[in-house]
Amino acid sequence: MRELFCYHWEIFQKSIEWLKLSFDRCKDVDFSDLDEQRIERLETFANRFSRSIDIFINKLLRSLDELEAEKNDRRLDSIIRAEKRGFVEDYEILLDLKNLRNELAHEYIEELFLDKMYEVFEASEKLFMIEQKVKYYINRYGYCK
Repeated sequence: MRELFCYHWEIFQKSIEWLKLSFDRCKDVDFSDLDEQRIERLETFANRFSRSIDIFINKLLRSLDELEAEKNDRRLDSIIRAEKRGFVEDYEILLDLKNLRNELAHEYIEELFLDKMYEVFEASEKLFMIEQKVKYYINRYGYCK
C-alpha cells in the first residue's frame, strides 16, 4: 500500500512541476492577441491541469485511503476526507476543480475554451496550495521518504 501511495505522490508532484512550468509560460499571455502558438501553449496548460486533478483525485486520494485503511466505496468519500485531512477548507473546492477538468475535456469551441482559461489559472493556484498541504501531511506521518 505504502509503495503505491508513494508512487502516486511522486507522479502527482511531477505533474505539478509540469503544471507550474505551463502556468509560468502562460500567465502573461495576451488573450486579445492569440496566435496558433499561444493557443497551443494554453491547451498544454489546460491538459496539464486536467491531468494533475485526475492524478490527485483518482490516484493519490484513493491510495491514501487504502494506506490509512479507510473504506473506499465512492470517490466522493475520498474527496470529503481530503477536507478532514486539511488539504482543502471545503471539499466543494475539489468538486469544483474536478468539474472544471471535466468541462475542459468537453470544450470544443475555441472561444468557450479561452473563457475557461481564466478559471484554470485560479484553479491551478489552488492546486499548488493543496500540493503543499499534502506534502506537509505526508511528512507529518512519515508516509514517503
